[in-house]
Amino acid sequence: SFIDYIKNGVFIKLDIGIDFTASNNLPNDPKSLHYIYGNKPNDYEQAIRACGTIVAYYDYNQSFPTYGFGAVVGNDNQPSMCFNINYEENPEIYTIDNVIEVYKNCFNNIQLAGPTKFCPMIRKVIENIRRENNPMQYHILLILTDGIILDMQETIDALVEGSFLPLSVIIIGIGNDHFQEMVTLDGDDNPLVSSSGVKRMRDLVQFVPFNKYRFNPEKLAEQVLEEVPRQITEYYTMNNIFPENLSTNRINNFSII
Repeated sequence: SFIDYIKNGVFIKLDIGIDFTASNNLPNDPKSLHYIYGNKPNDYEQAIRACGTIVAYYDYNQSFPTYGFGAVVGNDNQPSMCFNINYEENPEIYTIDNVIEVYKNCFNNIQLAGPTKFCPMIRKVIENIRRENNPMQYHILLILTDGIILDMQETIDALVEGSFLPLSVIIIGIGNDHFQEMVTLDGDDNPLVSSSGVKRMRDLVQFVPFNKYRFNPEKLAEQVLEEVPRQITEYYTMNNIFPENLSTNRINNFSII
């Protein structure tokens, strides 16, 4: 089971991605999903705390690489589709509380822009997984977004590639968009197929509309984690790695391709 893998040495790494596209509206607009006023948390803050804390419970060191996408950063001329919100070389931020503080301070150095693209950030996490080459570390990428993406096929291609790696993606829908594309990426009814015809190795995406469960913490936790245990066990069993041999040469000699 999932718990057997955790008890025998698999550790979770939570990555976070935050949508800074202009469709969220400016943070000084009371109607904005990024609205920052006093101590009242906005929709993104609430989702980061509620959903991030659920996944972070399993994270081994409580330090979370956190990325933004869809904003112009500093004096850049073009929007970035993947930037470290702490503006440091190392994107890791210790504790969910600090992630929220850095997120709020981030607006001092960005302009909301667009378009919404998931692929660059997913590929960044995939690049990190391949560089680390540590099958004992399983990444969960938590993406918070307000809706429609413009790189659907590129995102599907990246997710199909990620399905062969120790990776799960949880998409949290912020606001009241119809989120049809997020449902498609979830792939429960129609498994994802890449542009080159490769079918995903396993399901790795879960979509959760935050507003539907925001006032029901137990149901929210259930939805956020609904598929992750199965996704983790499927990854390891498909690679013939079982809890009882995690400490043997079988896992030591396993290389992430």
